[in-house]
Amino acid sequence: MPERPPFSAVGATTWRLDDAPIPLSGEQAFSWRQSLLLANMAGFLGGYFVMYNQWLQLAWGLILATLWLLAGGHENLAEALRRDRWMQAASVLWAALLLRSSLFESPGATLTTLWLGWGNSVLLLGFLLTLWQAAKRPDIVSAIGKPLVAMAAVAACVSLGVFYTVHPEAVFGARLRNWFVYGGWNSVNSGLTFGFAACWAAAGWMEATSTRNRRRWLLALVLLDAATVLTLSRGALLALLAGHFILLLASGWRRTWRPLATLASILVLFQLSAPLISHLAAQDASKRRGISNEAAMQQIGDAVVSSNPMQTAMARSDNGRFLIYGAALGSMTTWQDWLLGKGMWADDDCWSCSLHWYPEHLHGVFWDTFVHGGLPGILGLGTLVFWGLSRAYVLAKRGEVIWLMLSGYGITGLLFDGDSVWALVTVARYEPLLFWTPLVIATARFTQLTLPTSAGSSARTSMPLGPLWRPR
Repeated sequence: MPERPPFSAVGATTWRLDDAPIPLSGEQAFSWRQSLLLANMAGFLGGYFVMYNQWLQLAWGLILATLWLLAGGHENLAEALRRDRWMQAASVLWAALLLRSSLFESPGATLTTLWLGWGNSVLLLGFLLTLWQAAKRPDIVSAIGKPLVAMAAVAACVSLGVFYTVHPEAVFGARLRNWFVYGGWNSVNSGLTFGFAACWAAAGWMEATSTRNRRRWLLALVLLDAATVLTLSRGALLALLAGHFILLLASGWRRTWRPLATLASILVLFQLSAPLISHLAAQDASKRRGISNEAAMQQIGDAVVSSNPMQTAMARSDNGRFLIYGAALGSMTTWQDWLLGKGMWADDDCWSCSLHWYPEHLHGVFWDTFVHGGLPGILGLGTLVFWGLSRAYVLAKRGEVIWLMLSGYGITGLLFDGDSVWALVTVARYEPLLFWTPLVIATARFTQLTLPTSAGSSARTSMPLGPLWRPR
């Protein structure tokens, strides 16, 4: 125990025990908040690749968000709504859909669905506001991108090993699924998430400056491109091509030829090696099941790589999507449906009753918004998309092309898949990652770029953008 200071100094000196708590300085508190914020967003977004279900992912986000708020994050939580007009517009549309769903009749809606719907939507808004805060970091591309891409690459690598070798139902050349999610996530969902991470890796590799980091980005890119292709998801491949095409348009051939050549090489190599993969798949399935190669191929069918995957993809049916879209359009039978929609928590029977099977969702986020929000809802969502893309385009012209690329990828992928963009927890699960993440980060970066820092704000709470981001 330290000596007590002289009596004459008591009035001018504070005396305390060594183990008494010492308050953090302003800089230390800010650094602690930023660490919590980064860990929250990196873990939550990475959870789309390595967390078994969305409840674990949600628990991670809520725990870290609570700690961040207690550490002082509440002071800036609503900053996005004060400074960012795009976020203001998104919040107005969000609130309008909630009020419509609460005040007007929705087919099959109950009090339970009302409360759950409100809670789910409020969680989404909290995620968007928190992500907006994280996006102010100058190193956001690497700070969140590196852990996200690393977790995606690990998930892809482990899934290849599990479903091609050690799993009881493993077959070499099978449509790849993410083993970490539900023990084998749907191949379409796995492909859409792997492709998103592949686009992030492509942009990171394109702008990396050190040799070590270029090699790491390249390794992750090759693995994730290959994993996306091996899911045999046409939607994921279409989105991947759209993302790279946007990258080419925004940055030119000279800067983008490496990731473009990488993707093209993987696609060509996959097409050329498909007959061998298909043959090995038949042999593996035959050996595991004790039947002939021909019988094995008849059993596994489209579940493995075919000898001509391009032809198979073009000949494959739409899996009932256009029947779903026709049923959705046919369910809009009154002017109230067109003007107000059926409500966000209307029972799925309101649009699926004419189908001979029960699809879990509308397989298209724009169709979902149209059915549940009517023409105002879909027009509002379309406005948000084009406005957000315009902001991402401005950033692309300054060197931050990644957000335009990721936005293009996500929107393309969600044209023909996905549940709802107005909830954090959905059947398909990945909508916040593919839709909101690139658009919110882009609008946050744009706002930081265009709005001057107020005179009373601290330099550490407003981090202006440089002319060009460079992952190290």
